[in-house]
Amino acid sequence: MTDQTDSGGRRRTGADRADAPSGIVVGVDAGGSRTTAVLAAGDGTELGRAEGPGGAVRPGQAARAATAILETARRATAGTDVTLPVSGAVVGAAGAGRALEREQLTAELQAWAGLARDVRVMGDVELALHAAFGGGPGIVVAAGTGSAAVARTPDGVLHRAGGHGWQLGDEGGGYWLGRRALALAARDQDGVGAWTGLGVRIIRALELGSFDDLVRWAAAATPAQVAALAPEVLRAASAGDSASRDAVREAGLELAYLVAALARRFAGGEPPAVAATGGLLGADSPLRTALTDRLADMLPGSRLRSDVLDPALAAARMALASGSEPAGR
Repeated sequence: MTDQTDSGGRRRTGADRADAPSGIVVGVDAGGSRTTAVLAAGDGTELGRAEGPGGAVRPGQAARAATAILETARRATAGTDVTLPVSGAVVGAAGAGRALEREQLTAELQAWAGLARDVRVMGDVELALHAAFGGGPGIVVAAGTGSAAVARTPDGVLHRAGGHGWQLGDEGGGYWLGRRALALAARDQDGVGAWTGLGVRIIRALELGSFDDLVRWAAAATPAQVAALAPEVLRAASAGDSASRDAVREAGLELAYLVAALARRFAGGEPPAVAATGGLLGADSPLRTALTDRLADMLPGSRLRSDVLDPALAAARMALASGSEPAGR
């Protein structure tokens, strides 16, 4: 059968698609800073897991996202006798909540990347919603490189808030906190307000020599690189720095606003259950604490689930449960 090669040199053959291992699936959670892939057997046994670079899909950059997703999935097969493509895959990717980007990433993965015979793509927060509540109602709020929230109401309809990108918002997410960290570092340098020490933390974390080096670094930094500074704000807040604590409290409020906007979609009854996901909302994160406190103020009776979600594993289970149905069904 004739091989086909795309402009990036990736090759697809008809045999590649036909010889996919029967019953083996892969689940992928692709965020702006990190991608996680889980390889699973037909009985649900986890065969492999790996992390890789961010696989968020940006407008016009579906090929780049597919490359990161494929590389991470390949890492998950290490130490097994499985080779890609597998039978089916479910991919939750940041940026894929919008129809055009979702369609482009689906086409890229199906046509060239060699991930699986059948691929289904959805937004990463929608995937987290399934990880938390299955097909039932609830709200998931996410804070990673960006921020977003998704709800499923009792009638099964999905609703979104946030997730529009750092240029338009993403308040309370990693870029937002990282940008705040840079601003506080500049205030420290200029002696404006109370000393925070955050500038020193950032310069050390980036292995730079001076504030002037930080200025040069920031001028060329990508949104993901700025977002990677957010953990420094969380650590400073945990250490008692008042400016960082204020920033974290404000971030928690912004995330709570997203939840409150979606909670209005639920008519009557008890407040909807809420779950959190993303690298900044881990079990011991001060941002999670701030979000919990703000939700208690804004939505009395609301409940933030305490468990840590595993979206990549949930994606693999979705692929198994659906029989690896093609995207678009």
